[in-house]
Amino acid sequence: MSEVIHVRIEKERAQKALERLKKLDFFLPQFEIKRDGEYILIPVSRNVEKEENIVIECEPREMKIMPQGHAGSFDLIGDIAIIHERKRIDHDFMVQFILKSKGNIRTIYLDMGIKGETRLRDLKLLYGEDNPVTMYRENNIIMKVDVKKAYFSPRLSTERYLVSRNVTDGEYIFDMFAGIGPFSLNIAKRTKCKIVACDINSDAVELLKYNLSINKLLSDVEVHEGNSYKIIKELKPFNRIIMNNPVNQYESLDEIIESLTDGGRLNIYMVEDQETIEEKMEYFIGKGMFLETKRVVHGYSKSKSMYSLQYRRDPT
Repeated sequence: MSEVIHVRIEKERAQKALERLKKLDFFLPQFEIKRDGEYILIPVSRNVEKEENIVIECEPREMKIMPQGHAGSFDLIGDIAIIHERKRIDHDFMVQFILKSKGNIRTIYLDMGIKGETRLRDLKLLYGEDNPVTMYRENNIIMKVDVKKAYFSPRLSTERYLVSRNVTDGEYIFDMFAGIGPFSLNIAKRTKCKIVACDINSDAVELLKYNLSINKLLSDVEVHEGNSYKIIKELKPFNRIIMNNPVNQYESLDEIIESLTDGGRLNIYMVEDQETIEEKMEYFIGKGMFLETKRVVHGYSKSKSMYSLQYRRDPT
């Protein structure tokens, strides 16, 4: 699993520090707060000003917020909760648990699966008003989300931050399946570069344009609606290509590699079992790509996980 920055602070000061980090939108609630002797380790999304604190990095442990004895999980997106479909789950119990543990929830959906080329969720209303639009904050950016019209996952918040931290000024980046723009926004918030953000879903593109307008950004972001595999041919080469569409089978990987500059980087996300991901890694290595990082983002099923892979194209 990837490393996450933690703030190390004395126990007597931890509560005030946690409240401050939450207010600044630095706290990562998906990871556990840990103890280290007389200190508390608080997971944060960025290297905050140290002052008297010591900022360290350690292996995070995901915190599953679940009633004991019940399989399943849920995502929180603004004031919307989405329960993921699991066998033998008591949905009524889950709804009550979410409402008691999270005070700002107005709508709860059941996720019946992701369908179609545009990766839309099939959602069933379990509680509240059937309004799929909300505002969501992560890593000091804000996004308007419509959970019915455009796919979005809060589970990649830390991953998006880690990728954005790896980008350097001056890069020319292609965000192939940009959606409402979480990768592009995270990068543009921190780095001066040129980003091309593309998605085939017209609703996602409109949300992306809106989200660009409401955030203060350092980078220029050029938005395209259409087939990413066609658009990349017109605008290549790029210093970095981001491919975040892990459930669908990627096309034309040879052409994607050829769309990178020498030394360019590919951030690709895949949902595979251990054997298959090893085969995919061998494919990229055979194409002259050097594996820089490999992370398990989260589990997907009993046998599969979502993997984050960053490759560098070595000069031919």
